[in-house]
Amino acid sequence: MAGKRPSGLGRQHWLLGLLMAVATVHLITCPYSKVEESFNLQAVHDLLYHRLDVEQYDHLKFPGVVPRTFLGPVVMAALSTPAVYVLSLLESSKFYSQLTVRAVLGLSVIFGIWTLQKEVRRQFGTTAATMFCWVTATQFHLMFYCTRMLPNVLALPVVLVALTAWLQHKWARFIRLSAFAILVFRAELSLYLGLPLLLALRTRRLPVAAALRCAVPAGALCLGLTVAVDSYFWQHLVWPEGKVLWYNIVLNKSSNWGTAPLLWYFYSALPRGLGCSLLFVPLGLVDRRALPLLLASLGFVALYSLLPHKELRFVIYTFPVLNIVAARGCASLLNNYKKSWLYKVGSLLVIGHLVVNAMYSATALYVSHFNYPGGVAMQRLHELVPPSTDVMLHIDVAAAQTGVSRFLEVNSAWRYEKREDVEPGSGHMLAYTHLLVEAAPTQLALYRDTHRVLASITGTTGVTLNLTKLPPFDITLQTKLVLLERLPVPS
Repeated sequence: MAGKRPSGLGRQHWLLGLLMAVATVHLITCPYSKVEESFNLQAVHDLLYHRLDVEQYDHLKFPGVVPRTFLGPVVMAALSTPAVYVLSLLESSKFYSQLTVRAVLGLSVIFGIWTLQKEVRRQFGTTAATMFCWVTATQFHLMFYCTRMLPNVLALPVVLVALTAWLQHKWARFIRLSAFAILVFRAELSLYLGLPLLLALRTRRLPVAAALRCAVPAGALCLGLTVAVDSYFWQHLVWPEGKVLWYNIVLNKSSNWGTAPLLWYFYSALPRGLGCSLLFVPLGLVDRRALPLLLASLGFVALYSLLPHKELRFVIYTFPVLNIVAARGCASLLNNYKKSWLYKVGSLLVIGHLVVNAMYSATALYVSHFNYPGGVAMQRLHELVPPSTDVMLHIDVAAAQTGVSRFLEVNSAWRYEKREDVEPGSGHMLAYTHLLVEAAPTQLALYRDTHRVLASITGTTGVTLNLTKLPPFDITLQTKLVLLERLPVPS
């Protein structure tokens, strides 16, 4: 019938809705941020609320170890501006602006995933594309991180669209997007995106001369753009990602933040990131077209393993690509389930592994909910103290690292400070009406006679298995932060 929409298109939209719904659940369950997200989140706040008044920006007071690019925050702020403007007209709390900004980032990542999914559908079939969406939706880390203002996540949409262009053999687009991701966001992506480029050059699908004609101007443009924009905001000539590259690779100072064994990505990060779907990755190699995807991802992880400092988010770009390979393996079982009982068993395992992935994700998300005492403390402060009260709050390092952001400074009449040069118990500290401090007995003893406890905020210290209950685990909670209120001075 004319005008009737294909049923397949409806199923595709349903899968898109699934990805968006799962990302939304993660966002609402854990609405606060950690210290790793601090620069980008504060930068978006300052762009939205201080605009060109750079002197008021947070990064000039708390610059961090190395400078970061403003290009990601500029894009996020621009995309978020219409919704934030509407929220301001409704006189909504800035907290909802934080949720909006993070939601915009999540939509950007899902756009990249969906773009990649379309090419998976074209090359590997409908079943593989459908399984790719289900596998992605049921895994914890990719959905959890997709709304978090990390440099890796800001780069992820660009990486996913670039990899889609590589699969489509659209070499110019692939090279330009790769140059942007590498020079602006994460220099180590030269390893990840460089390997597919080398494969294209080796197979002579892409001539060297053509690659250079595209790469040189794209690189110059991207480098010039980041230097121009970031030099303005940092107020001195700087290429942020160049500084990061020098700090992490040449000086190897990233090791100051901890090291992990050589193979940690392989035995810890990838199994946690992919969940049970990792078991179907080898089966995906029944389709030879999946081999380059696997080689590029594992090659990047192997090369990046040489750097002692390791975090799961550093290899998050490989998760969607490995999910393609796993989805192809799942599809090979589902498409042949009528042929024999072995395929029927395999098909049940495919469905079962999605259930296990979802259960693990729900558990991990529930535990993660308790990891942001700083954000919870700020919410409690605004609930417990009348808005008309004269408040001058000091936020210590432990609170600032576990959920506090400028978006949570919702009362414009109050003063919020994160000064790190004030000694605990000193006269300067006693000048604050309220203190948000770590729950250390020695520190709390300094305020025993001058303050009262307004609220105690707990956080996760561990998870233990308990097979006698459902869910079969116990979360150990401990007081992490204490909100103190200064006692009235006797007349």
